[in-house]
Parts: sequence; structure tokens; C-alpha cells
Amino acid sequence: MKLILVVSCILGVAFCAPKPQGYKEFDIYHAPAEAAQAIPAGAPAGTLEVLLPVDSLRQPIGGAVSGFIKQEIPRGNGEDDEVYYPFGFNVPAPAAPAAPAAPVVPAAPVVPAAPVVPAVEAPVLVVAAVPAPVPKGDDDEEEDD
Repeated sequence: MKLILVVSCILGVAFCAPKPQGYKEFDIYHAPAEAAQAIPAGAPAGTLEVLLPVDSLRQPIGGAVSGFIKQEIPRGNGEDDEVYYPFGFNVPAPAAPAAPAAPVVPAAPVVPAAPVVPAVEAPVLVVAAVPAPVPKGDDDEEEDD
């Protein structure tokens, strides 16, 4: 019985688990318009590729486009470093530095709507804490009758 329960749980997780998003490399000339802002300035076109999301049939997904621009940077030892620039993921822009606030100057003097009545001071009540009494013997050793 336990074996059937364990096998059914494993199969349920295997079939119901979300599939990771697949990406496929395309030439930079096939990049959507949203990717134009992520293309690094001054990079040779031969070192750039675009990675777009694809479905299970390896066809590009339509609709809102998000993906990566991949730039290959050659190193001196014959290997290439790969740098990925994301686009279309709605990443919040960094917050702008706060500008100093200008002092607010009222246009006309403020007149109170009702006459101001001086407040009456409430009496101050002082409460002193009294420590709890200390037990005078060990209660555990006494026997109750």
C-alpha cells in the first residue's frame, strides 16, 4: 500500500510539475523591436545573438516578447566569454536620486478658523513598581496533608 502511494505521488509530481521555459538562439537580425534597447552599443554584429522563448515544438512564442541578447567576447586564450542582456522582463527602473525639496512658502498668512483655547494640563500620575515577595522556603520539600 505504501509503495502504491509513493509511486502515485512521484507520477503526480512528474506530470503536474511546470515545465521550464525553453529558449532558442536566433541571429541578431531576427531580434524583436523590444530587444533594441538591450543591444550593447559598439558591439560587432557577428558577436551578438538573441535568445527567444520557444514552445515544445521549438517554435518562437508570440505575444509579449522577452528574452536575452547574448554577446560573445573573445578572450586571449582562444575561449569566449558570454554575456547575457535581458529585455522585456519588466524590471523596475532604478530609483532616481531624491532632489532637494524647495521650501514651501505660504501665499497668504494662515488665519485660524476658530479662536484658540489654551489647553488645560492634566495631573500627572506616578506609579511605582513594587517587587514581588521572595518565597521564604523551598515549597518542593513540604508535604501537603
